[in-house]
Amino acid sequence: MSTSPSLPVTVRRKIPLELRLWWEDLEKSEQGKIKLHLGGLTSLLKVRPRCDIIKALVTFWDPAHNVFRFSDFELTPTVEEVAGYMDVTEGLRHKYLIAPRAVNSHKFMDLLKISKGVPYTELDRGFSTLQFTYHRYGHIGGFNDPESGVCNRGNLEKWSEHRRFAFMVAFLGIVVFPRKDRNIDLKVAGIVKVLITNDKSIFAPMIVSEIYRALTACKAGADFFEGCNLLLQMWMIEHLCRHPQCMRYMSTNEDCIEGYNLRVSGLRLPEGFEEWISYLRAITAKQINWTLSWLPVEEIVYMPATGPHFLLIGLRGIQPYAPYRVMRQLGRCQVVHPD
Repeated sequence: MSTSPSLPVTVRRKIPLELRLWWEDLEKSEQGKIKLHLGGLTSLLKVRPRCDIIKALVTFWDPAHNVFRFSDFELTPTVEEVAGYMDVTEGLRHKYLIAPRAVNSHKFMDLLKISKGVPYTELDRGFSTLQFTYHRYGHIGGFNDPESGVCNRGNLEKWSEHRRFAFMVAFLGIVVFPRKDRNIDLKVAGIVKVLITNDKSIFAPMIVSEIYRALTACKAGADFFEGCNLLLQMWMIEHLCRHPQCMRYMSTNEDCIEGYNLRVSGLRLPEGFEEWISYLRAITAKQINWTLSWLPVEEIVYMPATGPHFLLIGLRGIQPYAPYRVMRQLGRCQVVHPD
């Protein structure tokens, strides 16, 4: 018997083969240079998307406070946790917050070092296909093809540099900031430009903002989750995985996404929307793994001097974020104040 009406929510169900092949075709040194900017996010390529978890979570989302409300507790993805998955928690308070910038078709071509003479009408509609970038930078054929329009003047080193930039645009546009039409928002190229030129920049708050926005939109009836569903499902599952042994809450200097499967091994997860709804309705605060074992909690972001909440700038909008509601997740005493 149905316990809750199933929502029409869908997520990106699989990582495109072209993106996987592109990553695997890069040399280790090239992958390392990309990780300097994206942190551990590239390991999301190995995570299997699960729509049932996201659909169930949407039903527990409180859009007025940007938290999940369960039987006797609330949870919400935090900036620190998302930054932890990216392995960029050090000096979080002093990072430069990236804001989206308008990128038109000409600017997009300029950033990806592609000749503006290459015809591509979709760019004028605010997006690029994965195939457009993959054809030029996904394999060595893009360098050798005189028709590709890449502006490297036969310089393989320059092409490799542009290739790293193009991969980051494709990865973020497909995996982290997905669109329902499976295309890449041109504004992502502007984000990558800041990541490369400012080594103190961070976009973890932007990821959190987009997750909040996607949850609220799906709660209101949207049929596609436009946030990073892979990070959200991992985050929820880890909070459900209680570790009986004593844990040391500090940085492990390891890829936290890479080690995810090992951390949750042995946990029996519900299968399907109905089972997840029943499971989450019955869960209590005593069954929650409040502080993630690999998350360094020496330094966290508290409320600003201007009030009890921040405004997180996302790719498509702005979302409020109230750190005082999630202190328990970060190893601190938590008292939820009146609204």
